Amino acid sequence: MKLPLVTQAGCLRRTFGLSLGLVAAVALPGAETGSTVSAPALAALAAHARDVLHQIMESEHSFVRIHAAEALMAAGETDAIRAYFLRELPATESSAFRIGVWRVLTTAARSPDERSAWIAKIERVYGDPAAKDRNNAIETLCKLGYHVSGPTLAIVRQQAAGPPSAPMSLALWSAQLAGEPYALEGLTALLASPDVALRTDAAYALRWLHLSDPAMRQALAHAVAVEPVGTSAYPYLLGAALTVDADPAQTKIWEAKLDQIFATGATDARFEVSWTLKHRYQAADLPRVAAFLDRPASENDTRVGAAMIILTTLARQ
Repeated sequence: MKLPLVTQAGCLRRTFGLSLGLVAAVALPGAETGSTVSAPALAALAAHARDVLHQIMESEHSFVRIHAAEALMAAGETDAIRAYFLRELPATESSAFRIGVWRVLTTAARSPDERSAWIAKIERVYGDPAAKDRNNAIETLCKLGYHVSGPTLAIVRQQAAGPPSAPMSLALWSAQLAGEPYALEGLTALLASPDVALRTDAAYALRWLHLSDPAMRQALAHAVAVEPVGTSAYPYLLGAALTVDADPAQTKIWEAKLDQIFATGATDARFEVSWTLKHRYQAADLPRVAAFLDRPASENDTRVGAAMIILTTLARQ
């Protein structure tokens, strides 16, 4: 059963009688023509973006479902998403994306006690060496901005001091949030790792942390300059560098490169750069972004990224 807001989104499109193609053809505020789009056209575009997110959330059985739900919560649908995921709990408690479900419910919690209960479930998974989604658990705690302590902090310290690996990079991220003195230096050092996956992990964490440390910013700017354009790490490094304003002289160049990645990159790269572009695009950019809403289901994370950009940009306008 669809949520009420899905029905509302469909009604908006029917009321205004505007197809996505027509919306995309209208010059938005800031376009070179100087003309402005009508309020109904903007509403129809936002409604279509929400509708796409609802469709993805209900059809996907992976972390893409979580991405769509989080985009809808950011767009103001927290209560409806909370109700939906609570209804779905029996079917998702043992799923491969259960940590994501708990992350959604933590974000949507209505009280500190409710939030703490979901956090505790996630911490228990991280504390279980046999859990297959242990990395998902600590990454989610980091994304929630949770400061670990006690036994969880002890595990974080142990893994952060281990050999370079995904668990080590995630532990460094968590350690930075917990105020550990060595953590940022460790993450920054990973930007120069010979392992592309570790460079990716470090850039991802630094984008989320959004710090202003001069040495880290300088290292990020250098990492972008020396990273081959075609690697999987490149979009993550660019996004992190722009987020922390690593080199103001390169901002416009980096923005253009990020824009090109969203236009032509792989699905995971497009989704990653959408987190940065949603804060930088203007209304005039939305017609070309809107075209990605109707990509095939195999590109659902791209569709989520496009919807996220549209809704965030329109909210700023």
